[in-house]
Parts: sequence; C-alpha cells; structure tokens
Amino acid sequence: MSAKNKSKHKPVPTKASLPKPARPTKAAPPLTHTFQPGFWSHHWLPALLLICSAFALYGASIGYGYVLDDEMVIHKNVFTMKGFDGLRDIFAYDSFMGYFQKKEQLFLLEGGRYRPLSLATFAIEVGIFGKDHASLPHISHFINILLYGLTGVLLYRILLGLFPLKEGGRWYFGVPFIAAAVFVLHPLHSEAVANIKGRDEILALLGSLAALYATLKYFDTHRSLWLWLSGLFLFAGMLAKENALTFVAVIPFTVWFFTRQPLGRILSASWPLLVATLLFVLVRYRALGFMLDHGRATTDLMNNPFLDMTGGEKLATIFMTLGWYVKLLFYPHPLTHDYYPYHVPKVNWSDWRALASLALYLGMGAWALLKVRSRDIPAYSIVFWLLTLSIVSNLFVTVGAFMNERFAYMPSVAFCILAGWFLARKLPDWTREQPDRPSILAAGLALAVVGFFGWRTFTRVPDWKDAGSLNQAAIKVSYNSARSHCFYVTSIYKEVYQNTKDPAKKAALVDTMEFHINRSLAINPNYGAALVMKSAVAAARFEQDRQLDKLFHEFEYIVEKIPYNNNFREFLDKYMDYLDGASNADKYVAFCHRVGYEFFWQKRKDAQTALKFIQYGINRQTEDIRLLDDAAEIYAALGDQAKSAEMKARANAQR
Repeated sequence: MSAKNKSKHKPVPTKASLPKPARPTKAAPPLTHTFQPGFWSHHWLPALLLICSAFALYGASIGYGYVLDDEMVIHKNVFTMKGFDGLRDIFAYDSFMGYFQKKEQLFLLEGGRYRPLSLATFAIEVGIFGKDHASLPHISHFINILLYGLTGVLLYRILLGLFPLKEGGRWYFGVPFIAAAVFVLHPLHSEAVANIKGRDEILALLGSLAALYATLKYFDTHRSLWLWLSGLFLFAGMLAKENALTFVAVIPFTVWFFTRQPLGRILSASWPLLVATLLFVLVRYRALGFMLDHGRATTDLMNNPFLDMTGGEKLATIFMTLGWYVKLLFYPHPLTHDYYPYHVPKVNWSDWRALASLALYLGMGAWALLKVRSRDIPAYSIVFWLLTLSIVSNLFVTVGAFMNERFAYMPSVAFCILAGWFLARKLPDWTREQPDRPSILAAGLALAVVGFFGWRTFTRVPDWKDAGSLNQAAIKVSYNSARSHCFYVTSIYKEVYQNTKDPAKKAALVDTMEFHINRSLAINPNYGAALVMKSAVAAARFEQDRQLDKLFHEFEYIVEKIPYNNNFREFLDKYMDYLDGASNADKYVAFCHRVGYEFFWQKRKDAQTALKFIQYGINRQTEDIRLLDDAAEIYAALGDQAKSAEMKARANAQR
C-alpha cells in the first residue's frame, strides 16, 4: 500500500484522545483578607481611633508613680535597677530574685515566677533614662498604654481577615472594629494597663496574637519565614508570662476553625510553636531549678488561699470564682485589685454560686462540643475562653490567689469577639437588618456597651494614682479581705502618718489604723504583714497615750505569732533602742525577761535570741538580778562557764 493510501486510512483522533490544554497557572487565593496589601492606607483611621482611645482612657496614668507589685519588679528589684547590666541576671533567675535576693523566700510562692521580658524592658528604661530619673515611672506608664493600643490594632487586623466585611458593610460597625473597640474599652483591663507591673500581661497577649498573625500569614503566603516568626513571637510571649503557653492550642484551633485547612496540614505547621514551648520550658527550668513544684509546702494563707480547705471546698470555691470572671466580662462592676482571703469567701457545694457556675461551664462546654464543627462563633469563643483561662483557673496549677482581674486579660479576647459578632452579625440577622451595617437597635446597644465600658474604665483609672487611693478604693469593695485592710494601713502609716505634725490629725489617723489592722487580723489572725503593721500601730498609739504596759502586751502577742519575722524583728530592734531612756526601766526590764527568758529560752530553746533580748534589759539597767540570773543559766547551758560565772558574780553582788 502506498504512503498516500496509508494517510487516507489514518485513524481520526477523538476528543477524548486529544491532550487537554494547559490551564493558566496563578497563585491560590488567600484564605483570609487580613494580609492583602494596603492595610494602613485603607485602615489608618480605625487603627488611629483604637490607639487614641487607649490614651484617652489611660492618659491620666502617665502622671502616676509606682504602686503595688511595681516595687518587686522595678524600683526595689536590684536586677532591674542595674539597667543594661542587670539583663543577664533577669533572664537567669526567678523574676522575684532581684527583689527577695534570697532563694528561700522564693518558696513562698507556688510554682515560681519566670517572666523576664517585662523586667528586661524596665531595665532598658533604667539604662536609657537612669534609675534616679524623676519621670521614669511616667515613661513606663506611657509605654504600657502604647503597647495596649497596639494590641487593639493587631487584634483588629487579625479579625479583619477572619471576619471580612459583608457587601455594603461599614468598617465602624463590622465585627473587627467592634471587637477591638470593646477590647480597648473593657474596664477589666485597667489593672493590666494602669499598673506598670501589668506589662507582663500586655506583652504576653501581644506576642501570642503576633504568633497567630504570623501563622495565618503563612497559610496565605506559603512562605516558611512566617512559620519561624510564629515560633519567635510565641516564645517572646511566653517570656513575658506563662499564659502564652495556651496559644499553642489556640493558634491551630483558630486556623482550623476559620480556614477549613486539613487538620494534618495545620498540625504539621505547628512545629515552630512546639519548639518555642520546649525551649521556654527548658529555659524556665534552668532558671528556677524545678518545673512547677519546688518541693516546699506554702503555709501562708496569703500565698496559698486554699490552705486548710477540704478538696470539696477548694473545688467549689474555684468554680465560684470562674463564674465571677464571666460576670465581670458582662458587668465589670465593682472592680478591685484585691480578691484575697476572704473577699472571695470559702464555700462548699451547698452554695448556689458554686453550683450555678458549675452548671454554666458544663453547659458552655457541651454547647462548644456540639457546635464547633459547624463553625459556630459562640462555640469558638467558648473554646478560646476555656483554653486561655485554664492556666490561671487554679484547677490545674495553684496560682497563689483565688482570682485577679488581670488574669482575665488574655481570655477576655473571646468575649470581645463574641460581642463584635453579636452586635454586627447576629442581632442584624434576628431583626432582618443588613449585617455589618448599624440598625437603630444594634447601634443603640453598641453605644450603650461602649459608653458604659468607657465610663467605667475612665472612673477606675484614678484609683491607681498611688497606694493611698488604690487601697482606699479596695477596702470599699474588698471589705472582707485581710490584705486590703493591711495594705490600707501600710499606705496611711508610710505616706500620711509619718509626715503629719498636727497631734489631733495624728490621733485620728491612729484610730483609723487601729480599726483596719484589727479588721485584717480578725480575718486572718496569722497574717505576718498585718502583725508587723500592728506593731507599728501599737507604737503610734503609745506615742499618743504613753501606756507602756499596753505597748509591751501588744509586742509580746506579736512575738508569739511571728517570732522570726525579719521585718518585725528589725522594727523591734529599732524601737527598743528608741524606748531606752524614754520609759519606765522596771517595765522595760520585765518585758525583756518575759520575751527573752520565758518565751525564747524556756519555750523555744533559742539561746541566741533569748540572750539578745536579755541584753537589751541589761544595757538598760546594768545590774538587774533577774536578767543576770537569766543570762547565767543560758550561758551555762551553752557551755560558756566563764561567762556564766561572770553573770552569777554580778547578780550575787546585788543581792
């Protein structure tokens, strides 16, 4: 057959056999809208409003000084006050080592504290401006507010990708802006922002949200750099405070919930978060020398509020506080910095508040399990809340307090997202209005929430001006707290009483201090700090009435309660010298005999402390027979026969 004939009989290709034309390749669309270019050019106004709102609410605090635990992390922390030279020690030890300076005192706190990042920022401020710079606390307050405002902006940017505006929506009434605005305005955050020490909370959330941002950006861009950054940001958050550990779960959960990525891919992208966690645990262990249990029981009620509770009482009290947190999210009033024993009462399972809270959390958990797979926003908010609150809930690790408003700082993001979603999406859906656009009802409710939260924050901030204003506000709310009354007396004594010259005013201050210190000790009779202040108040009362018997009676009571308290002993040493020559010698000597011989020697068998008090009396009235006999007996028991004989001879010479 010819080639020509062959070509005629060549089979005709079918459509199925033809090669498919190549489709034009293009990048996969992003999973979220957060990371499209031009964010600042399109959203500078809401970002500016959020930062300005933070300064409008908290700007007054820029003029405030140090209060509360600021002394532990800043002006009485030797590492921080070294400036740049203290950075190495800040990262090498427990965060309170620079304050206590003795490892034994760190065991007063459950679990240890390793939060070097905020201390490092304080040290850098000292290094730049100098430790004696008068405006140092004002600079610290300014930085707190700035970081807080930036946290609100970052939250807005993340939510803008997870909740893109509906067609025709308004940015000022979309989920992202409402949620971020509620976050910035929420009064529950006042402790974290207005108290300089609260920077650890701010940095922990800022680092955690930055890690979430980086992870989402990785899934949008597929650039591995963002994975590395996610681990770095989360590690920084952990160095600020351990709460950031919870974002190891929050971040993959958020990616799964909003992007519908395969679970396997999400988990494989979480390895930087796990590496950051492992690194933090190792660094923390090296600094503290233990994981969570330092092996020593904490017997101070003010550092272990569940002391002497049964297991049932502890669990019921914990659940009552968990319900209290939810109440403060929706109605943040009244506010206090003091939730110590027994502003939070000890309860059991017969208390309706514990039962109601347990039912609430069981209901929330069940709802989340049922609805989370259908991507229900309340379910997401519940899971976020439970994860971030777990580490400070006292259910798994005792945190040294029943609760604190700053503990809800990170978990409150869940409430803010829920509030934004409800006002911008759910309420319009119920009322057949357009989502992300203000209706009369939605706008009115949003303005009411924003107005109330803003007003409550604005009126709460002045309480943080100084120790006096803060503690005066606390005793009104936390009347049943031993700590609030003790701190109130301390602030009056140090800041007012010692600077007052008018005898009538001083007498009135002594009456006030006596009432509140007795109230503190009625709540917690073994409260060491209150007993120390009781000695100072007793001395102030003596200066008014000159009744030495009453003064010594108070001192003896306190000695029996806290015989080895360093602060009390230091005060007593100074005051015994002050009394020399200013009081009846016989009463002075009798007090030294009772405390030195009868208490420290006969009851405690503490020869050195006994001799110290006996020597007070000998110095006051050199040849008192009773004290010389006391000293002779103790020296003989110590084996110092020569000294014992000397004391006996001096006593016999007076017989």
